[in-house]
Amino acid sequence: MVRQPYLIFMTNAGTSWFRDRSRDASRRDGATLVEVMVASVILLVMALGSTAFMYHSRANIGIQRNKRVAVDVANSRLEEVRASNYDEIKPLTLDYGTHYLSAPSGTTWTRGTSAPGETVTINGQTYPIVTTVRYIDVDSGTSFDDFTASHDAVRIAVSVSYRINSSDVVTLQSIYGP
Repeated sequence: MVRQPYLIFMTNAGTSWFRDRSRDASRRDGATLVEVMVASVILLVMALGSTAFMYHSRANIGIQRNKRVAVDVANSRLEEVRASNYDEIKPLTLDYGTHYLSAPSGTTWTRGTSAPGETVTINGQTYPIVTTVRYIDVDSGTSFDDFTASHDAVRIAVSVSYRINSSDVVTLQSIYGP
């Protein structure tokens, strides 16, 4: 029996050609083991790179979410302080040192010379918050030794830490005068 060559019609990028399969009978179709292994290694490297990228992206998304919440908390506290009467938030002593405010009990802010260790919990995440107030003298008034010092305004700073055991802090400042 005489073997009849058969033709296969193939297309490639808009061109076509005919190939005689009877001439390629001795050649095996498919990939060798080396080709499969090289392709597997390439795919593995790509998969590991994608996994690492996704992991770090998710971690950064979480950090940015916490930072955004910390900014909102700091902004809210700053607006609370600015909405208060000047006499309620000014430091008790006439010096240019740092004084601390803690959340108002009733309508009066608690003033002190040490950080009160306040925290705010939002969505199960605890954010340490520190509110400071310092006198500033805009017009270079007299010295504060004779208690006739010119205290023109106070600088209010609200700092909120947004990562546990980290120095990542959001600080918002404002100047407020009588």
